[in-house]
Formats: sequence, C-alpha cells, structure tokens
Amino acid sequence: MVAAELVGQRIEPLLTATAERFSPIHSWAGEAGRLRPTTLALAALGVASLLAGAETKPNIVLVVTDDQGWWDLGSHGNQEIDTPHLDRLATEGVELTRFYVQPVCAPTRAGLMTGRHYLRTGLYNTRFGGDTLHLGEQTLAEALRQAGYRTGMFGKWHLGEYRRFHPDQRGFDESVFFSAGHTERYWEPDALLKNGRPVRVRGHITDVLTDAASTFVRANQDRPFFLYLAYNVPHSPLLVSDTLHEKYRAKGVGSNDARIYGLVEQCDAAIGRLLGVIDSAGLKQNTVVLFMSDNGGVSRHFRAGLRGGKASVYEGGVRSPFFARWPGRFEAGRKTDARGSHLDLFPTLLEIAGGAVPSGRALDGKSLLPLLTGATDESPHERLFHIWDRHAPSIDSRWAVAGPRYKLVGSKLYDLVADPGEQTDIAAKEPAIAAALRQQFTDWMAGATAGRTFEPVAIPVGDSLEDPIDLLPSWARHKGQHASVTQLRHRGPVPPAPLGSRPVEESTVYTFGGYYWDTIEGWKEQGESVAWKIDVAEAGQYEVVLVYGCDLDDAGGQFAVSIAGGELRGTVKPTPGRAFFEAHRAGTLQLPEGVTEVRVRVVSSTGRDLMALNRVRIRSVRSASSGGPGR
Repeated sequence: MVAAELVGQRIEPLLTATAERFSPIHSWAGEAGRLRPTTLALAALGVASLLAGAETKPNIVLVVTDDQGWWDLGSHGNQEIDTPHLDRLATEGVELTRFYVQPVCAPTRAGLMTGRHYLRTGLYNTRFGGDTLHLGEQTLAEALRQAGYRTGMFGKWHLGEYRRFHPDQRGFDESVFFSAGHTERYWEPDALLKNGRPVRVRGHITDVLTDAASTFVRANQDRPFFLYLAYNVPHSPLLVSDTLHEKYRAKGVGSNDARIYGLVEQCDAAIGRLLGVIDSAGLKQNTVVLFMSDNGGVSRHFRAGLRGGKASVYEGGVRSPFFARWPGRFEAGRKTDARGSHLDLFPTLLEIAGGAVPSGRALDGKSLLPLLTGATDESPHERLFHIWDRHAPSIDSRWAVAGPRYKLVGSKLYDLVADPGEQTDIAAKEPAIAAALRQQFTDWMAGATAGRTFEPVAIPVGDSLEDPIDLLPSWARHKGQHASVTQLRHRGPVPPAPLGSRPVEESTVYTFGGYYWDTIEGWKEQGESVAWKIDVAEAGQYEVVLVYGCDLDDAGGQFAVSIAGGELRGTVKPTPGRAFFEAHRAGTLQLPEGVTEVRVRVVSSTGRDLMALNRVRIRSVRSASSGGPGR
C-alpha cells in the first residue's frame, strides 16, 4: 500500500489514537492539562501529510551501538571524542534529548523487537539462558515483513542462543550475527553466523558488519527495506587499533576510556560509510535513519553531569542518545526534551511503514511519530519503568520509576528538573510523592510479571534446525537455581581458593570459564546434580555425549545421566588436562516428545570432584544415521 492510499484509510484511526495518546497528563504538583481538540486534529493531519508526501514506503535503518553512553558524542559536549558523522546526523534530524532504554543490553533489545517491556517477553537476564525472547512474541521484523519490507539484521542479536531463536527464524530475511551478548574476537571474528550458518571473515567486526549492511542496502534499493544494524562496540573486550588508542591517550584520556573512544570513533566512521552508501544509491530522501545505544555508558572520562552508568537505573544508566533523520519530513536540527523510550520504536516504525500492530498482545510502547514530526512536544508517557537484576526481578532489584519531573530510585526521590544529576534525595521532604511513585511501580511490576516464571526456556532437542544440540553449563540449574549464578564462580584453570575467610564447601557446585562460565565443577557428594529443561521435537532414540575435562588423579568417578525415566551410567575418564575437554559417549535413550528434564548426577567421586563438565550433547540417532546436520 503506498502512502497516499494509507492516508484515506488511516486518518480516522490516527485521530482516535492521537487523542488517546494525549489523554490528561497530571503532574505531581497537581496540575492537569489536556490538548485541545484543534491541537489533536492538527497533530493527526501533520502525520497524514507526512505519509502522503512519501512516493513509496520509506526504507528504515535502525543503528544501535553497545555500551555507548549519552556522553560519548561530540555533540553532547564531549570535547575529546571525535564523532563527526553522528554529530552531523543529529543536525540533519530530530534529537530526543531524554530518550530512555533499559540498564543492560538484552532487555533493551527485547523491547526494541516487541514494543513490550522485557519482563513481559520471557527474557529476564543477559546470559545463563535468561537472554531468550520467547517464541510467542511477534518481532518488529516479522511485522515489517508482513507490511512488505525486506528485512536484514547485522550484528549482536542477544535474544536467543539456540537456532530456533535466531534472527533468521524471527522475521529477518538476511542476517549476519552472533547470538550471545559478548564476543572475544573483534578481528577475524569466529562467532559470526550468516542466516544461522558459520562464516569466516577478515577484518575488524565493525567494518565486517558495515560491509554486510551496505551490501544489503545496495541489493534492496529498488524495494522498501528494514535494516537493523546492531554494533557490538564499545562493549568489552575493547579491542581497538593502537593508532586510535594512542590518539586518545595523547589527549589525556585514561587507557581504558581511550580504547572506548577509539571504538566509538571507528564505529562513527563506519556509520558515515553506510550513510554514504544510502546517499549514493539515491535513497536518502526516502530513508528513515535512527540511531541509539542499548544502555548507559561505560566510559568515565566525561559524563555530562549524569549519575550512574551501565547496569544502573540512574540517568547515566538508562538515558541513550537518539537521533531520527527523514529529510523533508523530520525537521533538521530540532531538539525536544519530551521523553521517549526504546519501546516506542516498534509502534513508531510500524506507523511509518503502514504496518499492522499485532493483535491480542498489549504494547508498552507508543508511537513517537507526532513527536518526530513536530506535531507535538508532549511525551506519550506519563511514567517510565526501569529494572535490572541478575536473578529474578523483585522489589529488591535495582529499579526506578520516573515521570516528567520526579524520579524514584528504590527509596530515593529526585527532582529531575532541579537536579538532573540526581545528587539530592528529597524523599524525606516529599514523602507523598515517593509513596505514590513506589505504589505505581509495585502495581506495574505485578502486572509485568504476572504469570511469568524466570528460568531458562526448554532447550530444543531433535530440532531439524539444530541437531545435535549442546546443553550449556550456563543454562544448568542446581537445586532449582542457576548453577553459575547462585554458587561460587571462578575464571581460572583450577578450582578457586577460599573466598575471604569462608572455605569452599566440598559439595558446592560452581562453574567457571569465559563469558559463559563454561564448566560445572566442585561436585563430588553422592547425589549432587545439575539439570536442564529440554523440549524433544520428536520421540525416538537419542545419543547422549558428555564433553568434559578431568585430571588423571581425579578420574574414575561414576556419573549418571537420567532423562524422562531412562538412565545411563558411566565412568569418568582422564583427559590431557582439566581444561582439555573431550567428548565421551554415554549411550542412547528412548525419549518421548515434549518437555522433560536432563539431569547429570554424581554416583561416586574418587578425586577432588567428579569432572569439569563443559556441555552435554544430544543427537537424534535418526539424524546421526542419515548423515543429518551436526557439528
């Protein structure tokens, strides 16, 4: 449907939606205001005129960086960092100076893709299996594809480790991505997948992703496209060229922040290249370009007076830069301090595209289109809610609720108008405001978490997309909780020394390793176990393999693997070293279709523990015998 047709069909619903969006907004001073019907009509007509001016559906480019703070931009007062292309994007489009995200990455990405607060989507964590967007959620890519868009995703996905949850299964026609929240290699990255298949690439990951995104633009310049470019910089491990690092060291920036600034500058140059591709293809006038970060910043050299950073619910942890450019339709250089949210991009982009908002699933986001076009300067939100917890969210987590003026952070109240740096707690002076905000948060929290259980989703087993499947230690449960979160952790190659004056208990299960805490260790008491929930796609025979490391002196223990009433037993064999993981076949079991549990337990242990379990691998015998997919 072209935009001219869209106007005739949508002007009345647009008037109604606009009226609902700007229903009475009450300040805590007791003042109330309502937009006059004339204003509502003008706002709706402004949006209708905007859509009518487009010859075809506009292309949409959403660029998201990882851990870039509101302050990591030259246009935001940072005198050391060089970001000329992003600064130019800000002057060519509209800037929302108070645009908000969640304190950490996966929760923000879940909100972007669904228009719903992450706690409603099944996602609750950034790893350990909690970083999975449930399959019942409709993604922005799926909705835009239904609206006639070609969809492409390039970069950090972080909404599901296993194939069933990857972007090419969630509405993206083309994808080059890594699924986790972190990757250890920036040059020649070895974790990248193209539509789910491993690929080998050369160069820095920022340039590799930009090249892939640029190719997507050129290949689809004759039809409307949605490009989601999710850079993973300046997230650690801060791998940047010596040239850029030394440049910022020479400016007096500390070594860590010099690397962050270098990664931001490199990314800025890459974004400039992408914008150049859009321009040279003649697509600039009919392409909406949006830029934001996924959470608060991690640099410390300059913070623009904001308190907190990544993982915090203070302003520095949840305020993101946000620019939106659509030449001739969004006023160049316009700024507004009306509050917007990452949740708003789902309905905003669907409105721009003329797509249908999914039915039967309430959105938390509201369209920002009237705000972007200048039809209003009022925020569509009365309150914004932020929460983060490594475990299950609760009132004891880091949380905040904010209105246009007052913000409650736990028990502390701040006046953001008088005190944007959140330095003075006024809860004692304004107890009624603090109490009312706390009640609003608890009421909202009860609704957002209603019916939700915060544990990893069942891992698909026997899935035609991914067979065999690896059960990762980071998804394991010990005594009903995350083995890798609730117990002692260590990154070294040997079990940890006592933690302070507290000795390590003999029966403690803990994991250690890299980003995924990739082994389970410390288990030696009879009956001690870890478990995973799986979802078997098809009943049949399945082979079970344990991948582990074990020193010669610790070998000889007995283990048991039980699944759906069946059990396999075996003896732990030595490997060339405790950190040298080898695959050992445990046997085969008949598994029923559906959700069940895999449990590995200690039968007996002869050494310091049973083994350093790296993963459990399950393969359907059918796929093994037929030469089906494997790895």
